[in-house]
Amino acid sequence: MSEPGGVEPRTLILCIDGDNDIGKKGGVDTPVLNRAANIEAATSLALADPEEADANAMFGAVKLYDQLTEKYPDEIYQIATISGTAMGGIEADRNIVKELESILKSFKATGVILVTDGYSDESIIPLIQSRVPITSVQHVVVKHSERIEETWAVIFRYMRMLIEDPYYSRVSLGVPGLMLVILGVLTVFGQLQNAGTVLAFVMGLVLLVKGFGLDERLALARLRLPPIERQLLLATAFVGVMVSLVGISQGLVNIWTIVEGPAPAPWQDSSWWVERSSKIIAGFVLGSINYITMGVAVALTGGIASHYMQRDPKIMQNVVGLIVTFWIWRIAIELANVLIEPEKTPALNSPLVFMIVGGMLTTILSVFVIYGAYKDRLPFK
Repeated sequence: MSEPGGVEPRTLILCIDGDNDIGKKGGVDTPVLNRAANIEAATSLALADPEEADANAMFGAVKLYDQLTEKYPDEIYQIATISGTAMGGIEADRNIVKELESILKSFKATGVILVTDGYSDESIIPLIQSRVPITSVQHVVVKHSERIEETWAVIFRYMRMLIEDPYYSRVSLGVPGLMLVILGVLTVFGQLQNAGTVLAFVMGLVLLVKGFGLDERLALARLRLPPIERQLLLATAFVGVMVSLVGISQGLVNIWTIVEGPAPAPWQDSSWWVERSSKIIAGFVLGSINYITMGVAVALTGGIASHYMQRDPKIMQNVVGLIVTFWIWRIAIELANVLIEPEKTPALNSPLVFMIVGGMLTTILSVFVIYGAYKDRLPFK
């Protein structure tokens, strides 16, 4: 039977494997054209992975082809399978279009019956419809597999939204990221035993802010506040100062764990203070250096974030500051140990000498690297 206008109906039964499982698992090149080739390709895919839904779709397309050729013997039918790519996205769509056009050159179809294995393949309907009319869409799914596929599609859509949408990523990525940074800092400074308290405080603060909508209130009042990068710089500087003050107090307390005996007033026995001056300095350094270094690092990190938001090349000065702070921290601890036990004077191959040389070299190298990268933006040349 011919269509109006004398055009003989030529129907293409088309099965689409969007992620190219037929090539990856079955080792079959697409496009696959005609009944025998599709049966062979579907068999290869089913043997490679008996649970593969695309194999069921291909067998379903073959069954549909047999039913239609038997029921409408005067019409012309052809069966074909095309695929996308494992990467998905634009590359997969382009490959599907390319293979479809190559089939349409050899088989001038007047309509297409699209055979899919469920939810995901329907997204390519517009690609097919723009080139040849789709007269029917047939679903070939294993029992319950369509609902499971739809559920996974929804789950992945929301997971992507949690990662890519700034409104949600601030909590879904920002809070875990902040916790990991805190754990890393506490580990570096040997304060991992306090991780539970610090993380509980941070989580409580986040829940408090979100629960009472404080973030939205601050957003409404942002016009009266300084720029966000300025706020960040001030906040981290304040935290750094507070942590450093805690370090100073800890250093003063730690002096008396190293210096033996009650301390007389300075004006009563100055020789007592002179004799123990090295241990007093060492005790203060060992008790305070971790906290002071942590405070300086927090302030410098805030400066890095602030300059990055402003696209200010001064960010590299803070990077150099972090490098210098790290080496001062390690050198100060080694020097304090030497002051406590002056008889153990460091040799040329001691860690202290290595740290001093390493600190100087890395600092100088970082300065040269930064100058080379930002020399056009520096106030001097």
